[in-house]
This record gives sequence, C-alpha cells and structure tokens, in this order.
Amino acid sequence: MTDSPAMFDPALRVSSKEVLWHFIADFYDGPIAGLAVFKDEILQFCCLPEEIPHQHIYALHRLSDAELAEELRVKAQFESLVGTHWSFDLDGKPLPRIDYPTEIARVFYEEEGMRQSPHPRDKPIVAWFDVTKE
Repeated sequence: MTDSPAMFDPALRVSSKEVLWHFIADFYDGPIAGLAVFKDEILQFCCLPEEIPHQHIYALHRLSDAELAEELRVKAQFESLVGTHWSFDLDGKPLPRIDYPTEIARVFYEEEGMRQSPHPRDKPIVAWFDVTKE
C-alpha cells in the first residue's frame, strides 16, 4: 500500500467531523496515532504519510478484539499514571483534566516501554480524512 492520499480509495473518504478522538497515543505538532470513534466504533487512527510536522491525512483501521482490549488497557493505564490530557469520552469530549507528577508518570513509561501497537499498514483502511481540506 502506498501512503499517498491520491491512492486512498475516494469512496472511503469521510469528513473529519464524523470522527471523534478517543485517545491520542502519539503526538508531534498534532495527533499522530491513537484511538478514534467513527460510527460508534472505536478504531485505530494514524497519520499517513507521517511527514512530521505536517500530519493532515488520517487513516482509520479496525483492530481485533484482543488488539482493541490491549489499546484500551494502555489508555486506562496512561490515564491512571500520566493523566487525562490525551483522553476523550465516546462523544469526543475531553475527560476532566488530571495530570500526575513526573515520578508517577515515569512508572507508565517504565512499564510500557517502547511497546509495539498494531501497525496500521498491516490493516485495511476503514475510512480516511484530510484535515487540510476542511
């Protein structure tokens, strides 16, 4: 699969207004990867191509039940040790802001390390959107 937006199936293009952030797992001048809600389903999102800092095209991918459970576990762990600043409810509303001290947050990064999330290029695109065009 190529990461060129021109190569994405136009029939799968959706408005960014149809997608709600649920958890931003990676951020650099904008969300890069994490979980989003689309049509009442939690999906993985990622920026394609990942041209930091110009991420504007997002692809949505379905996770297996086990993969989704693991991503939600990590989200909950992040919220309990680091904070809620990258978390949203199922309606896309930010959770009440909680930030934990660095000493507590460090536990999350030590426990999770450089874990491998399911790689989005290994999965079919469910939908995609371009935030530069809206």
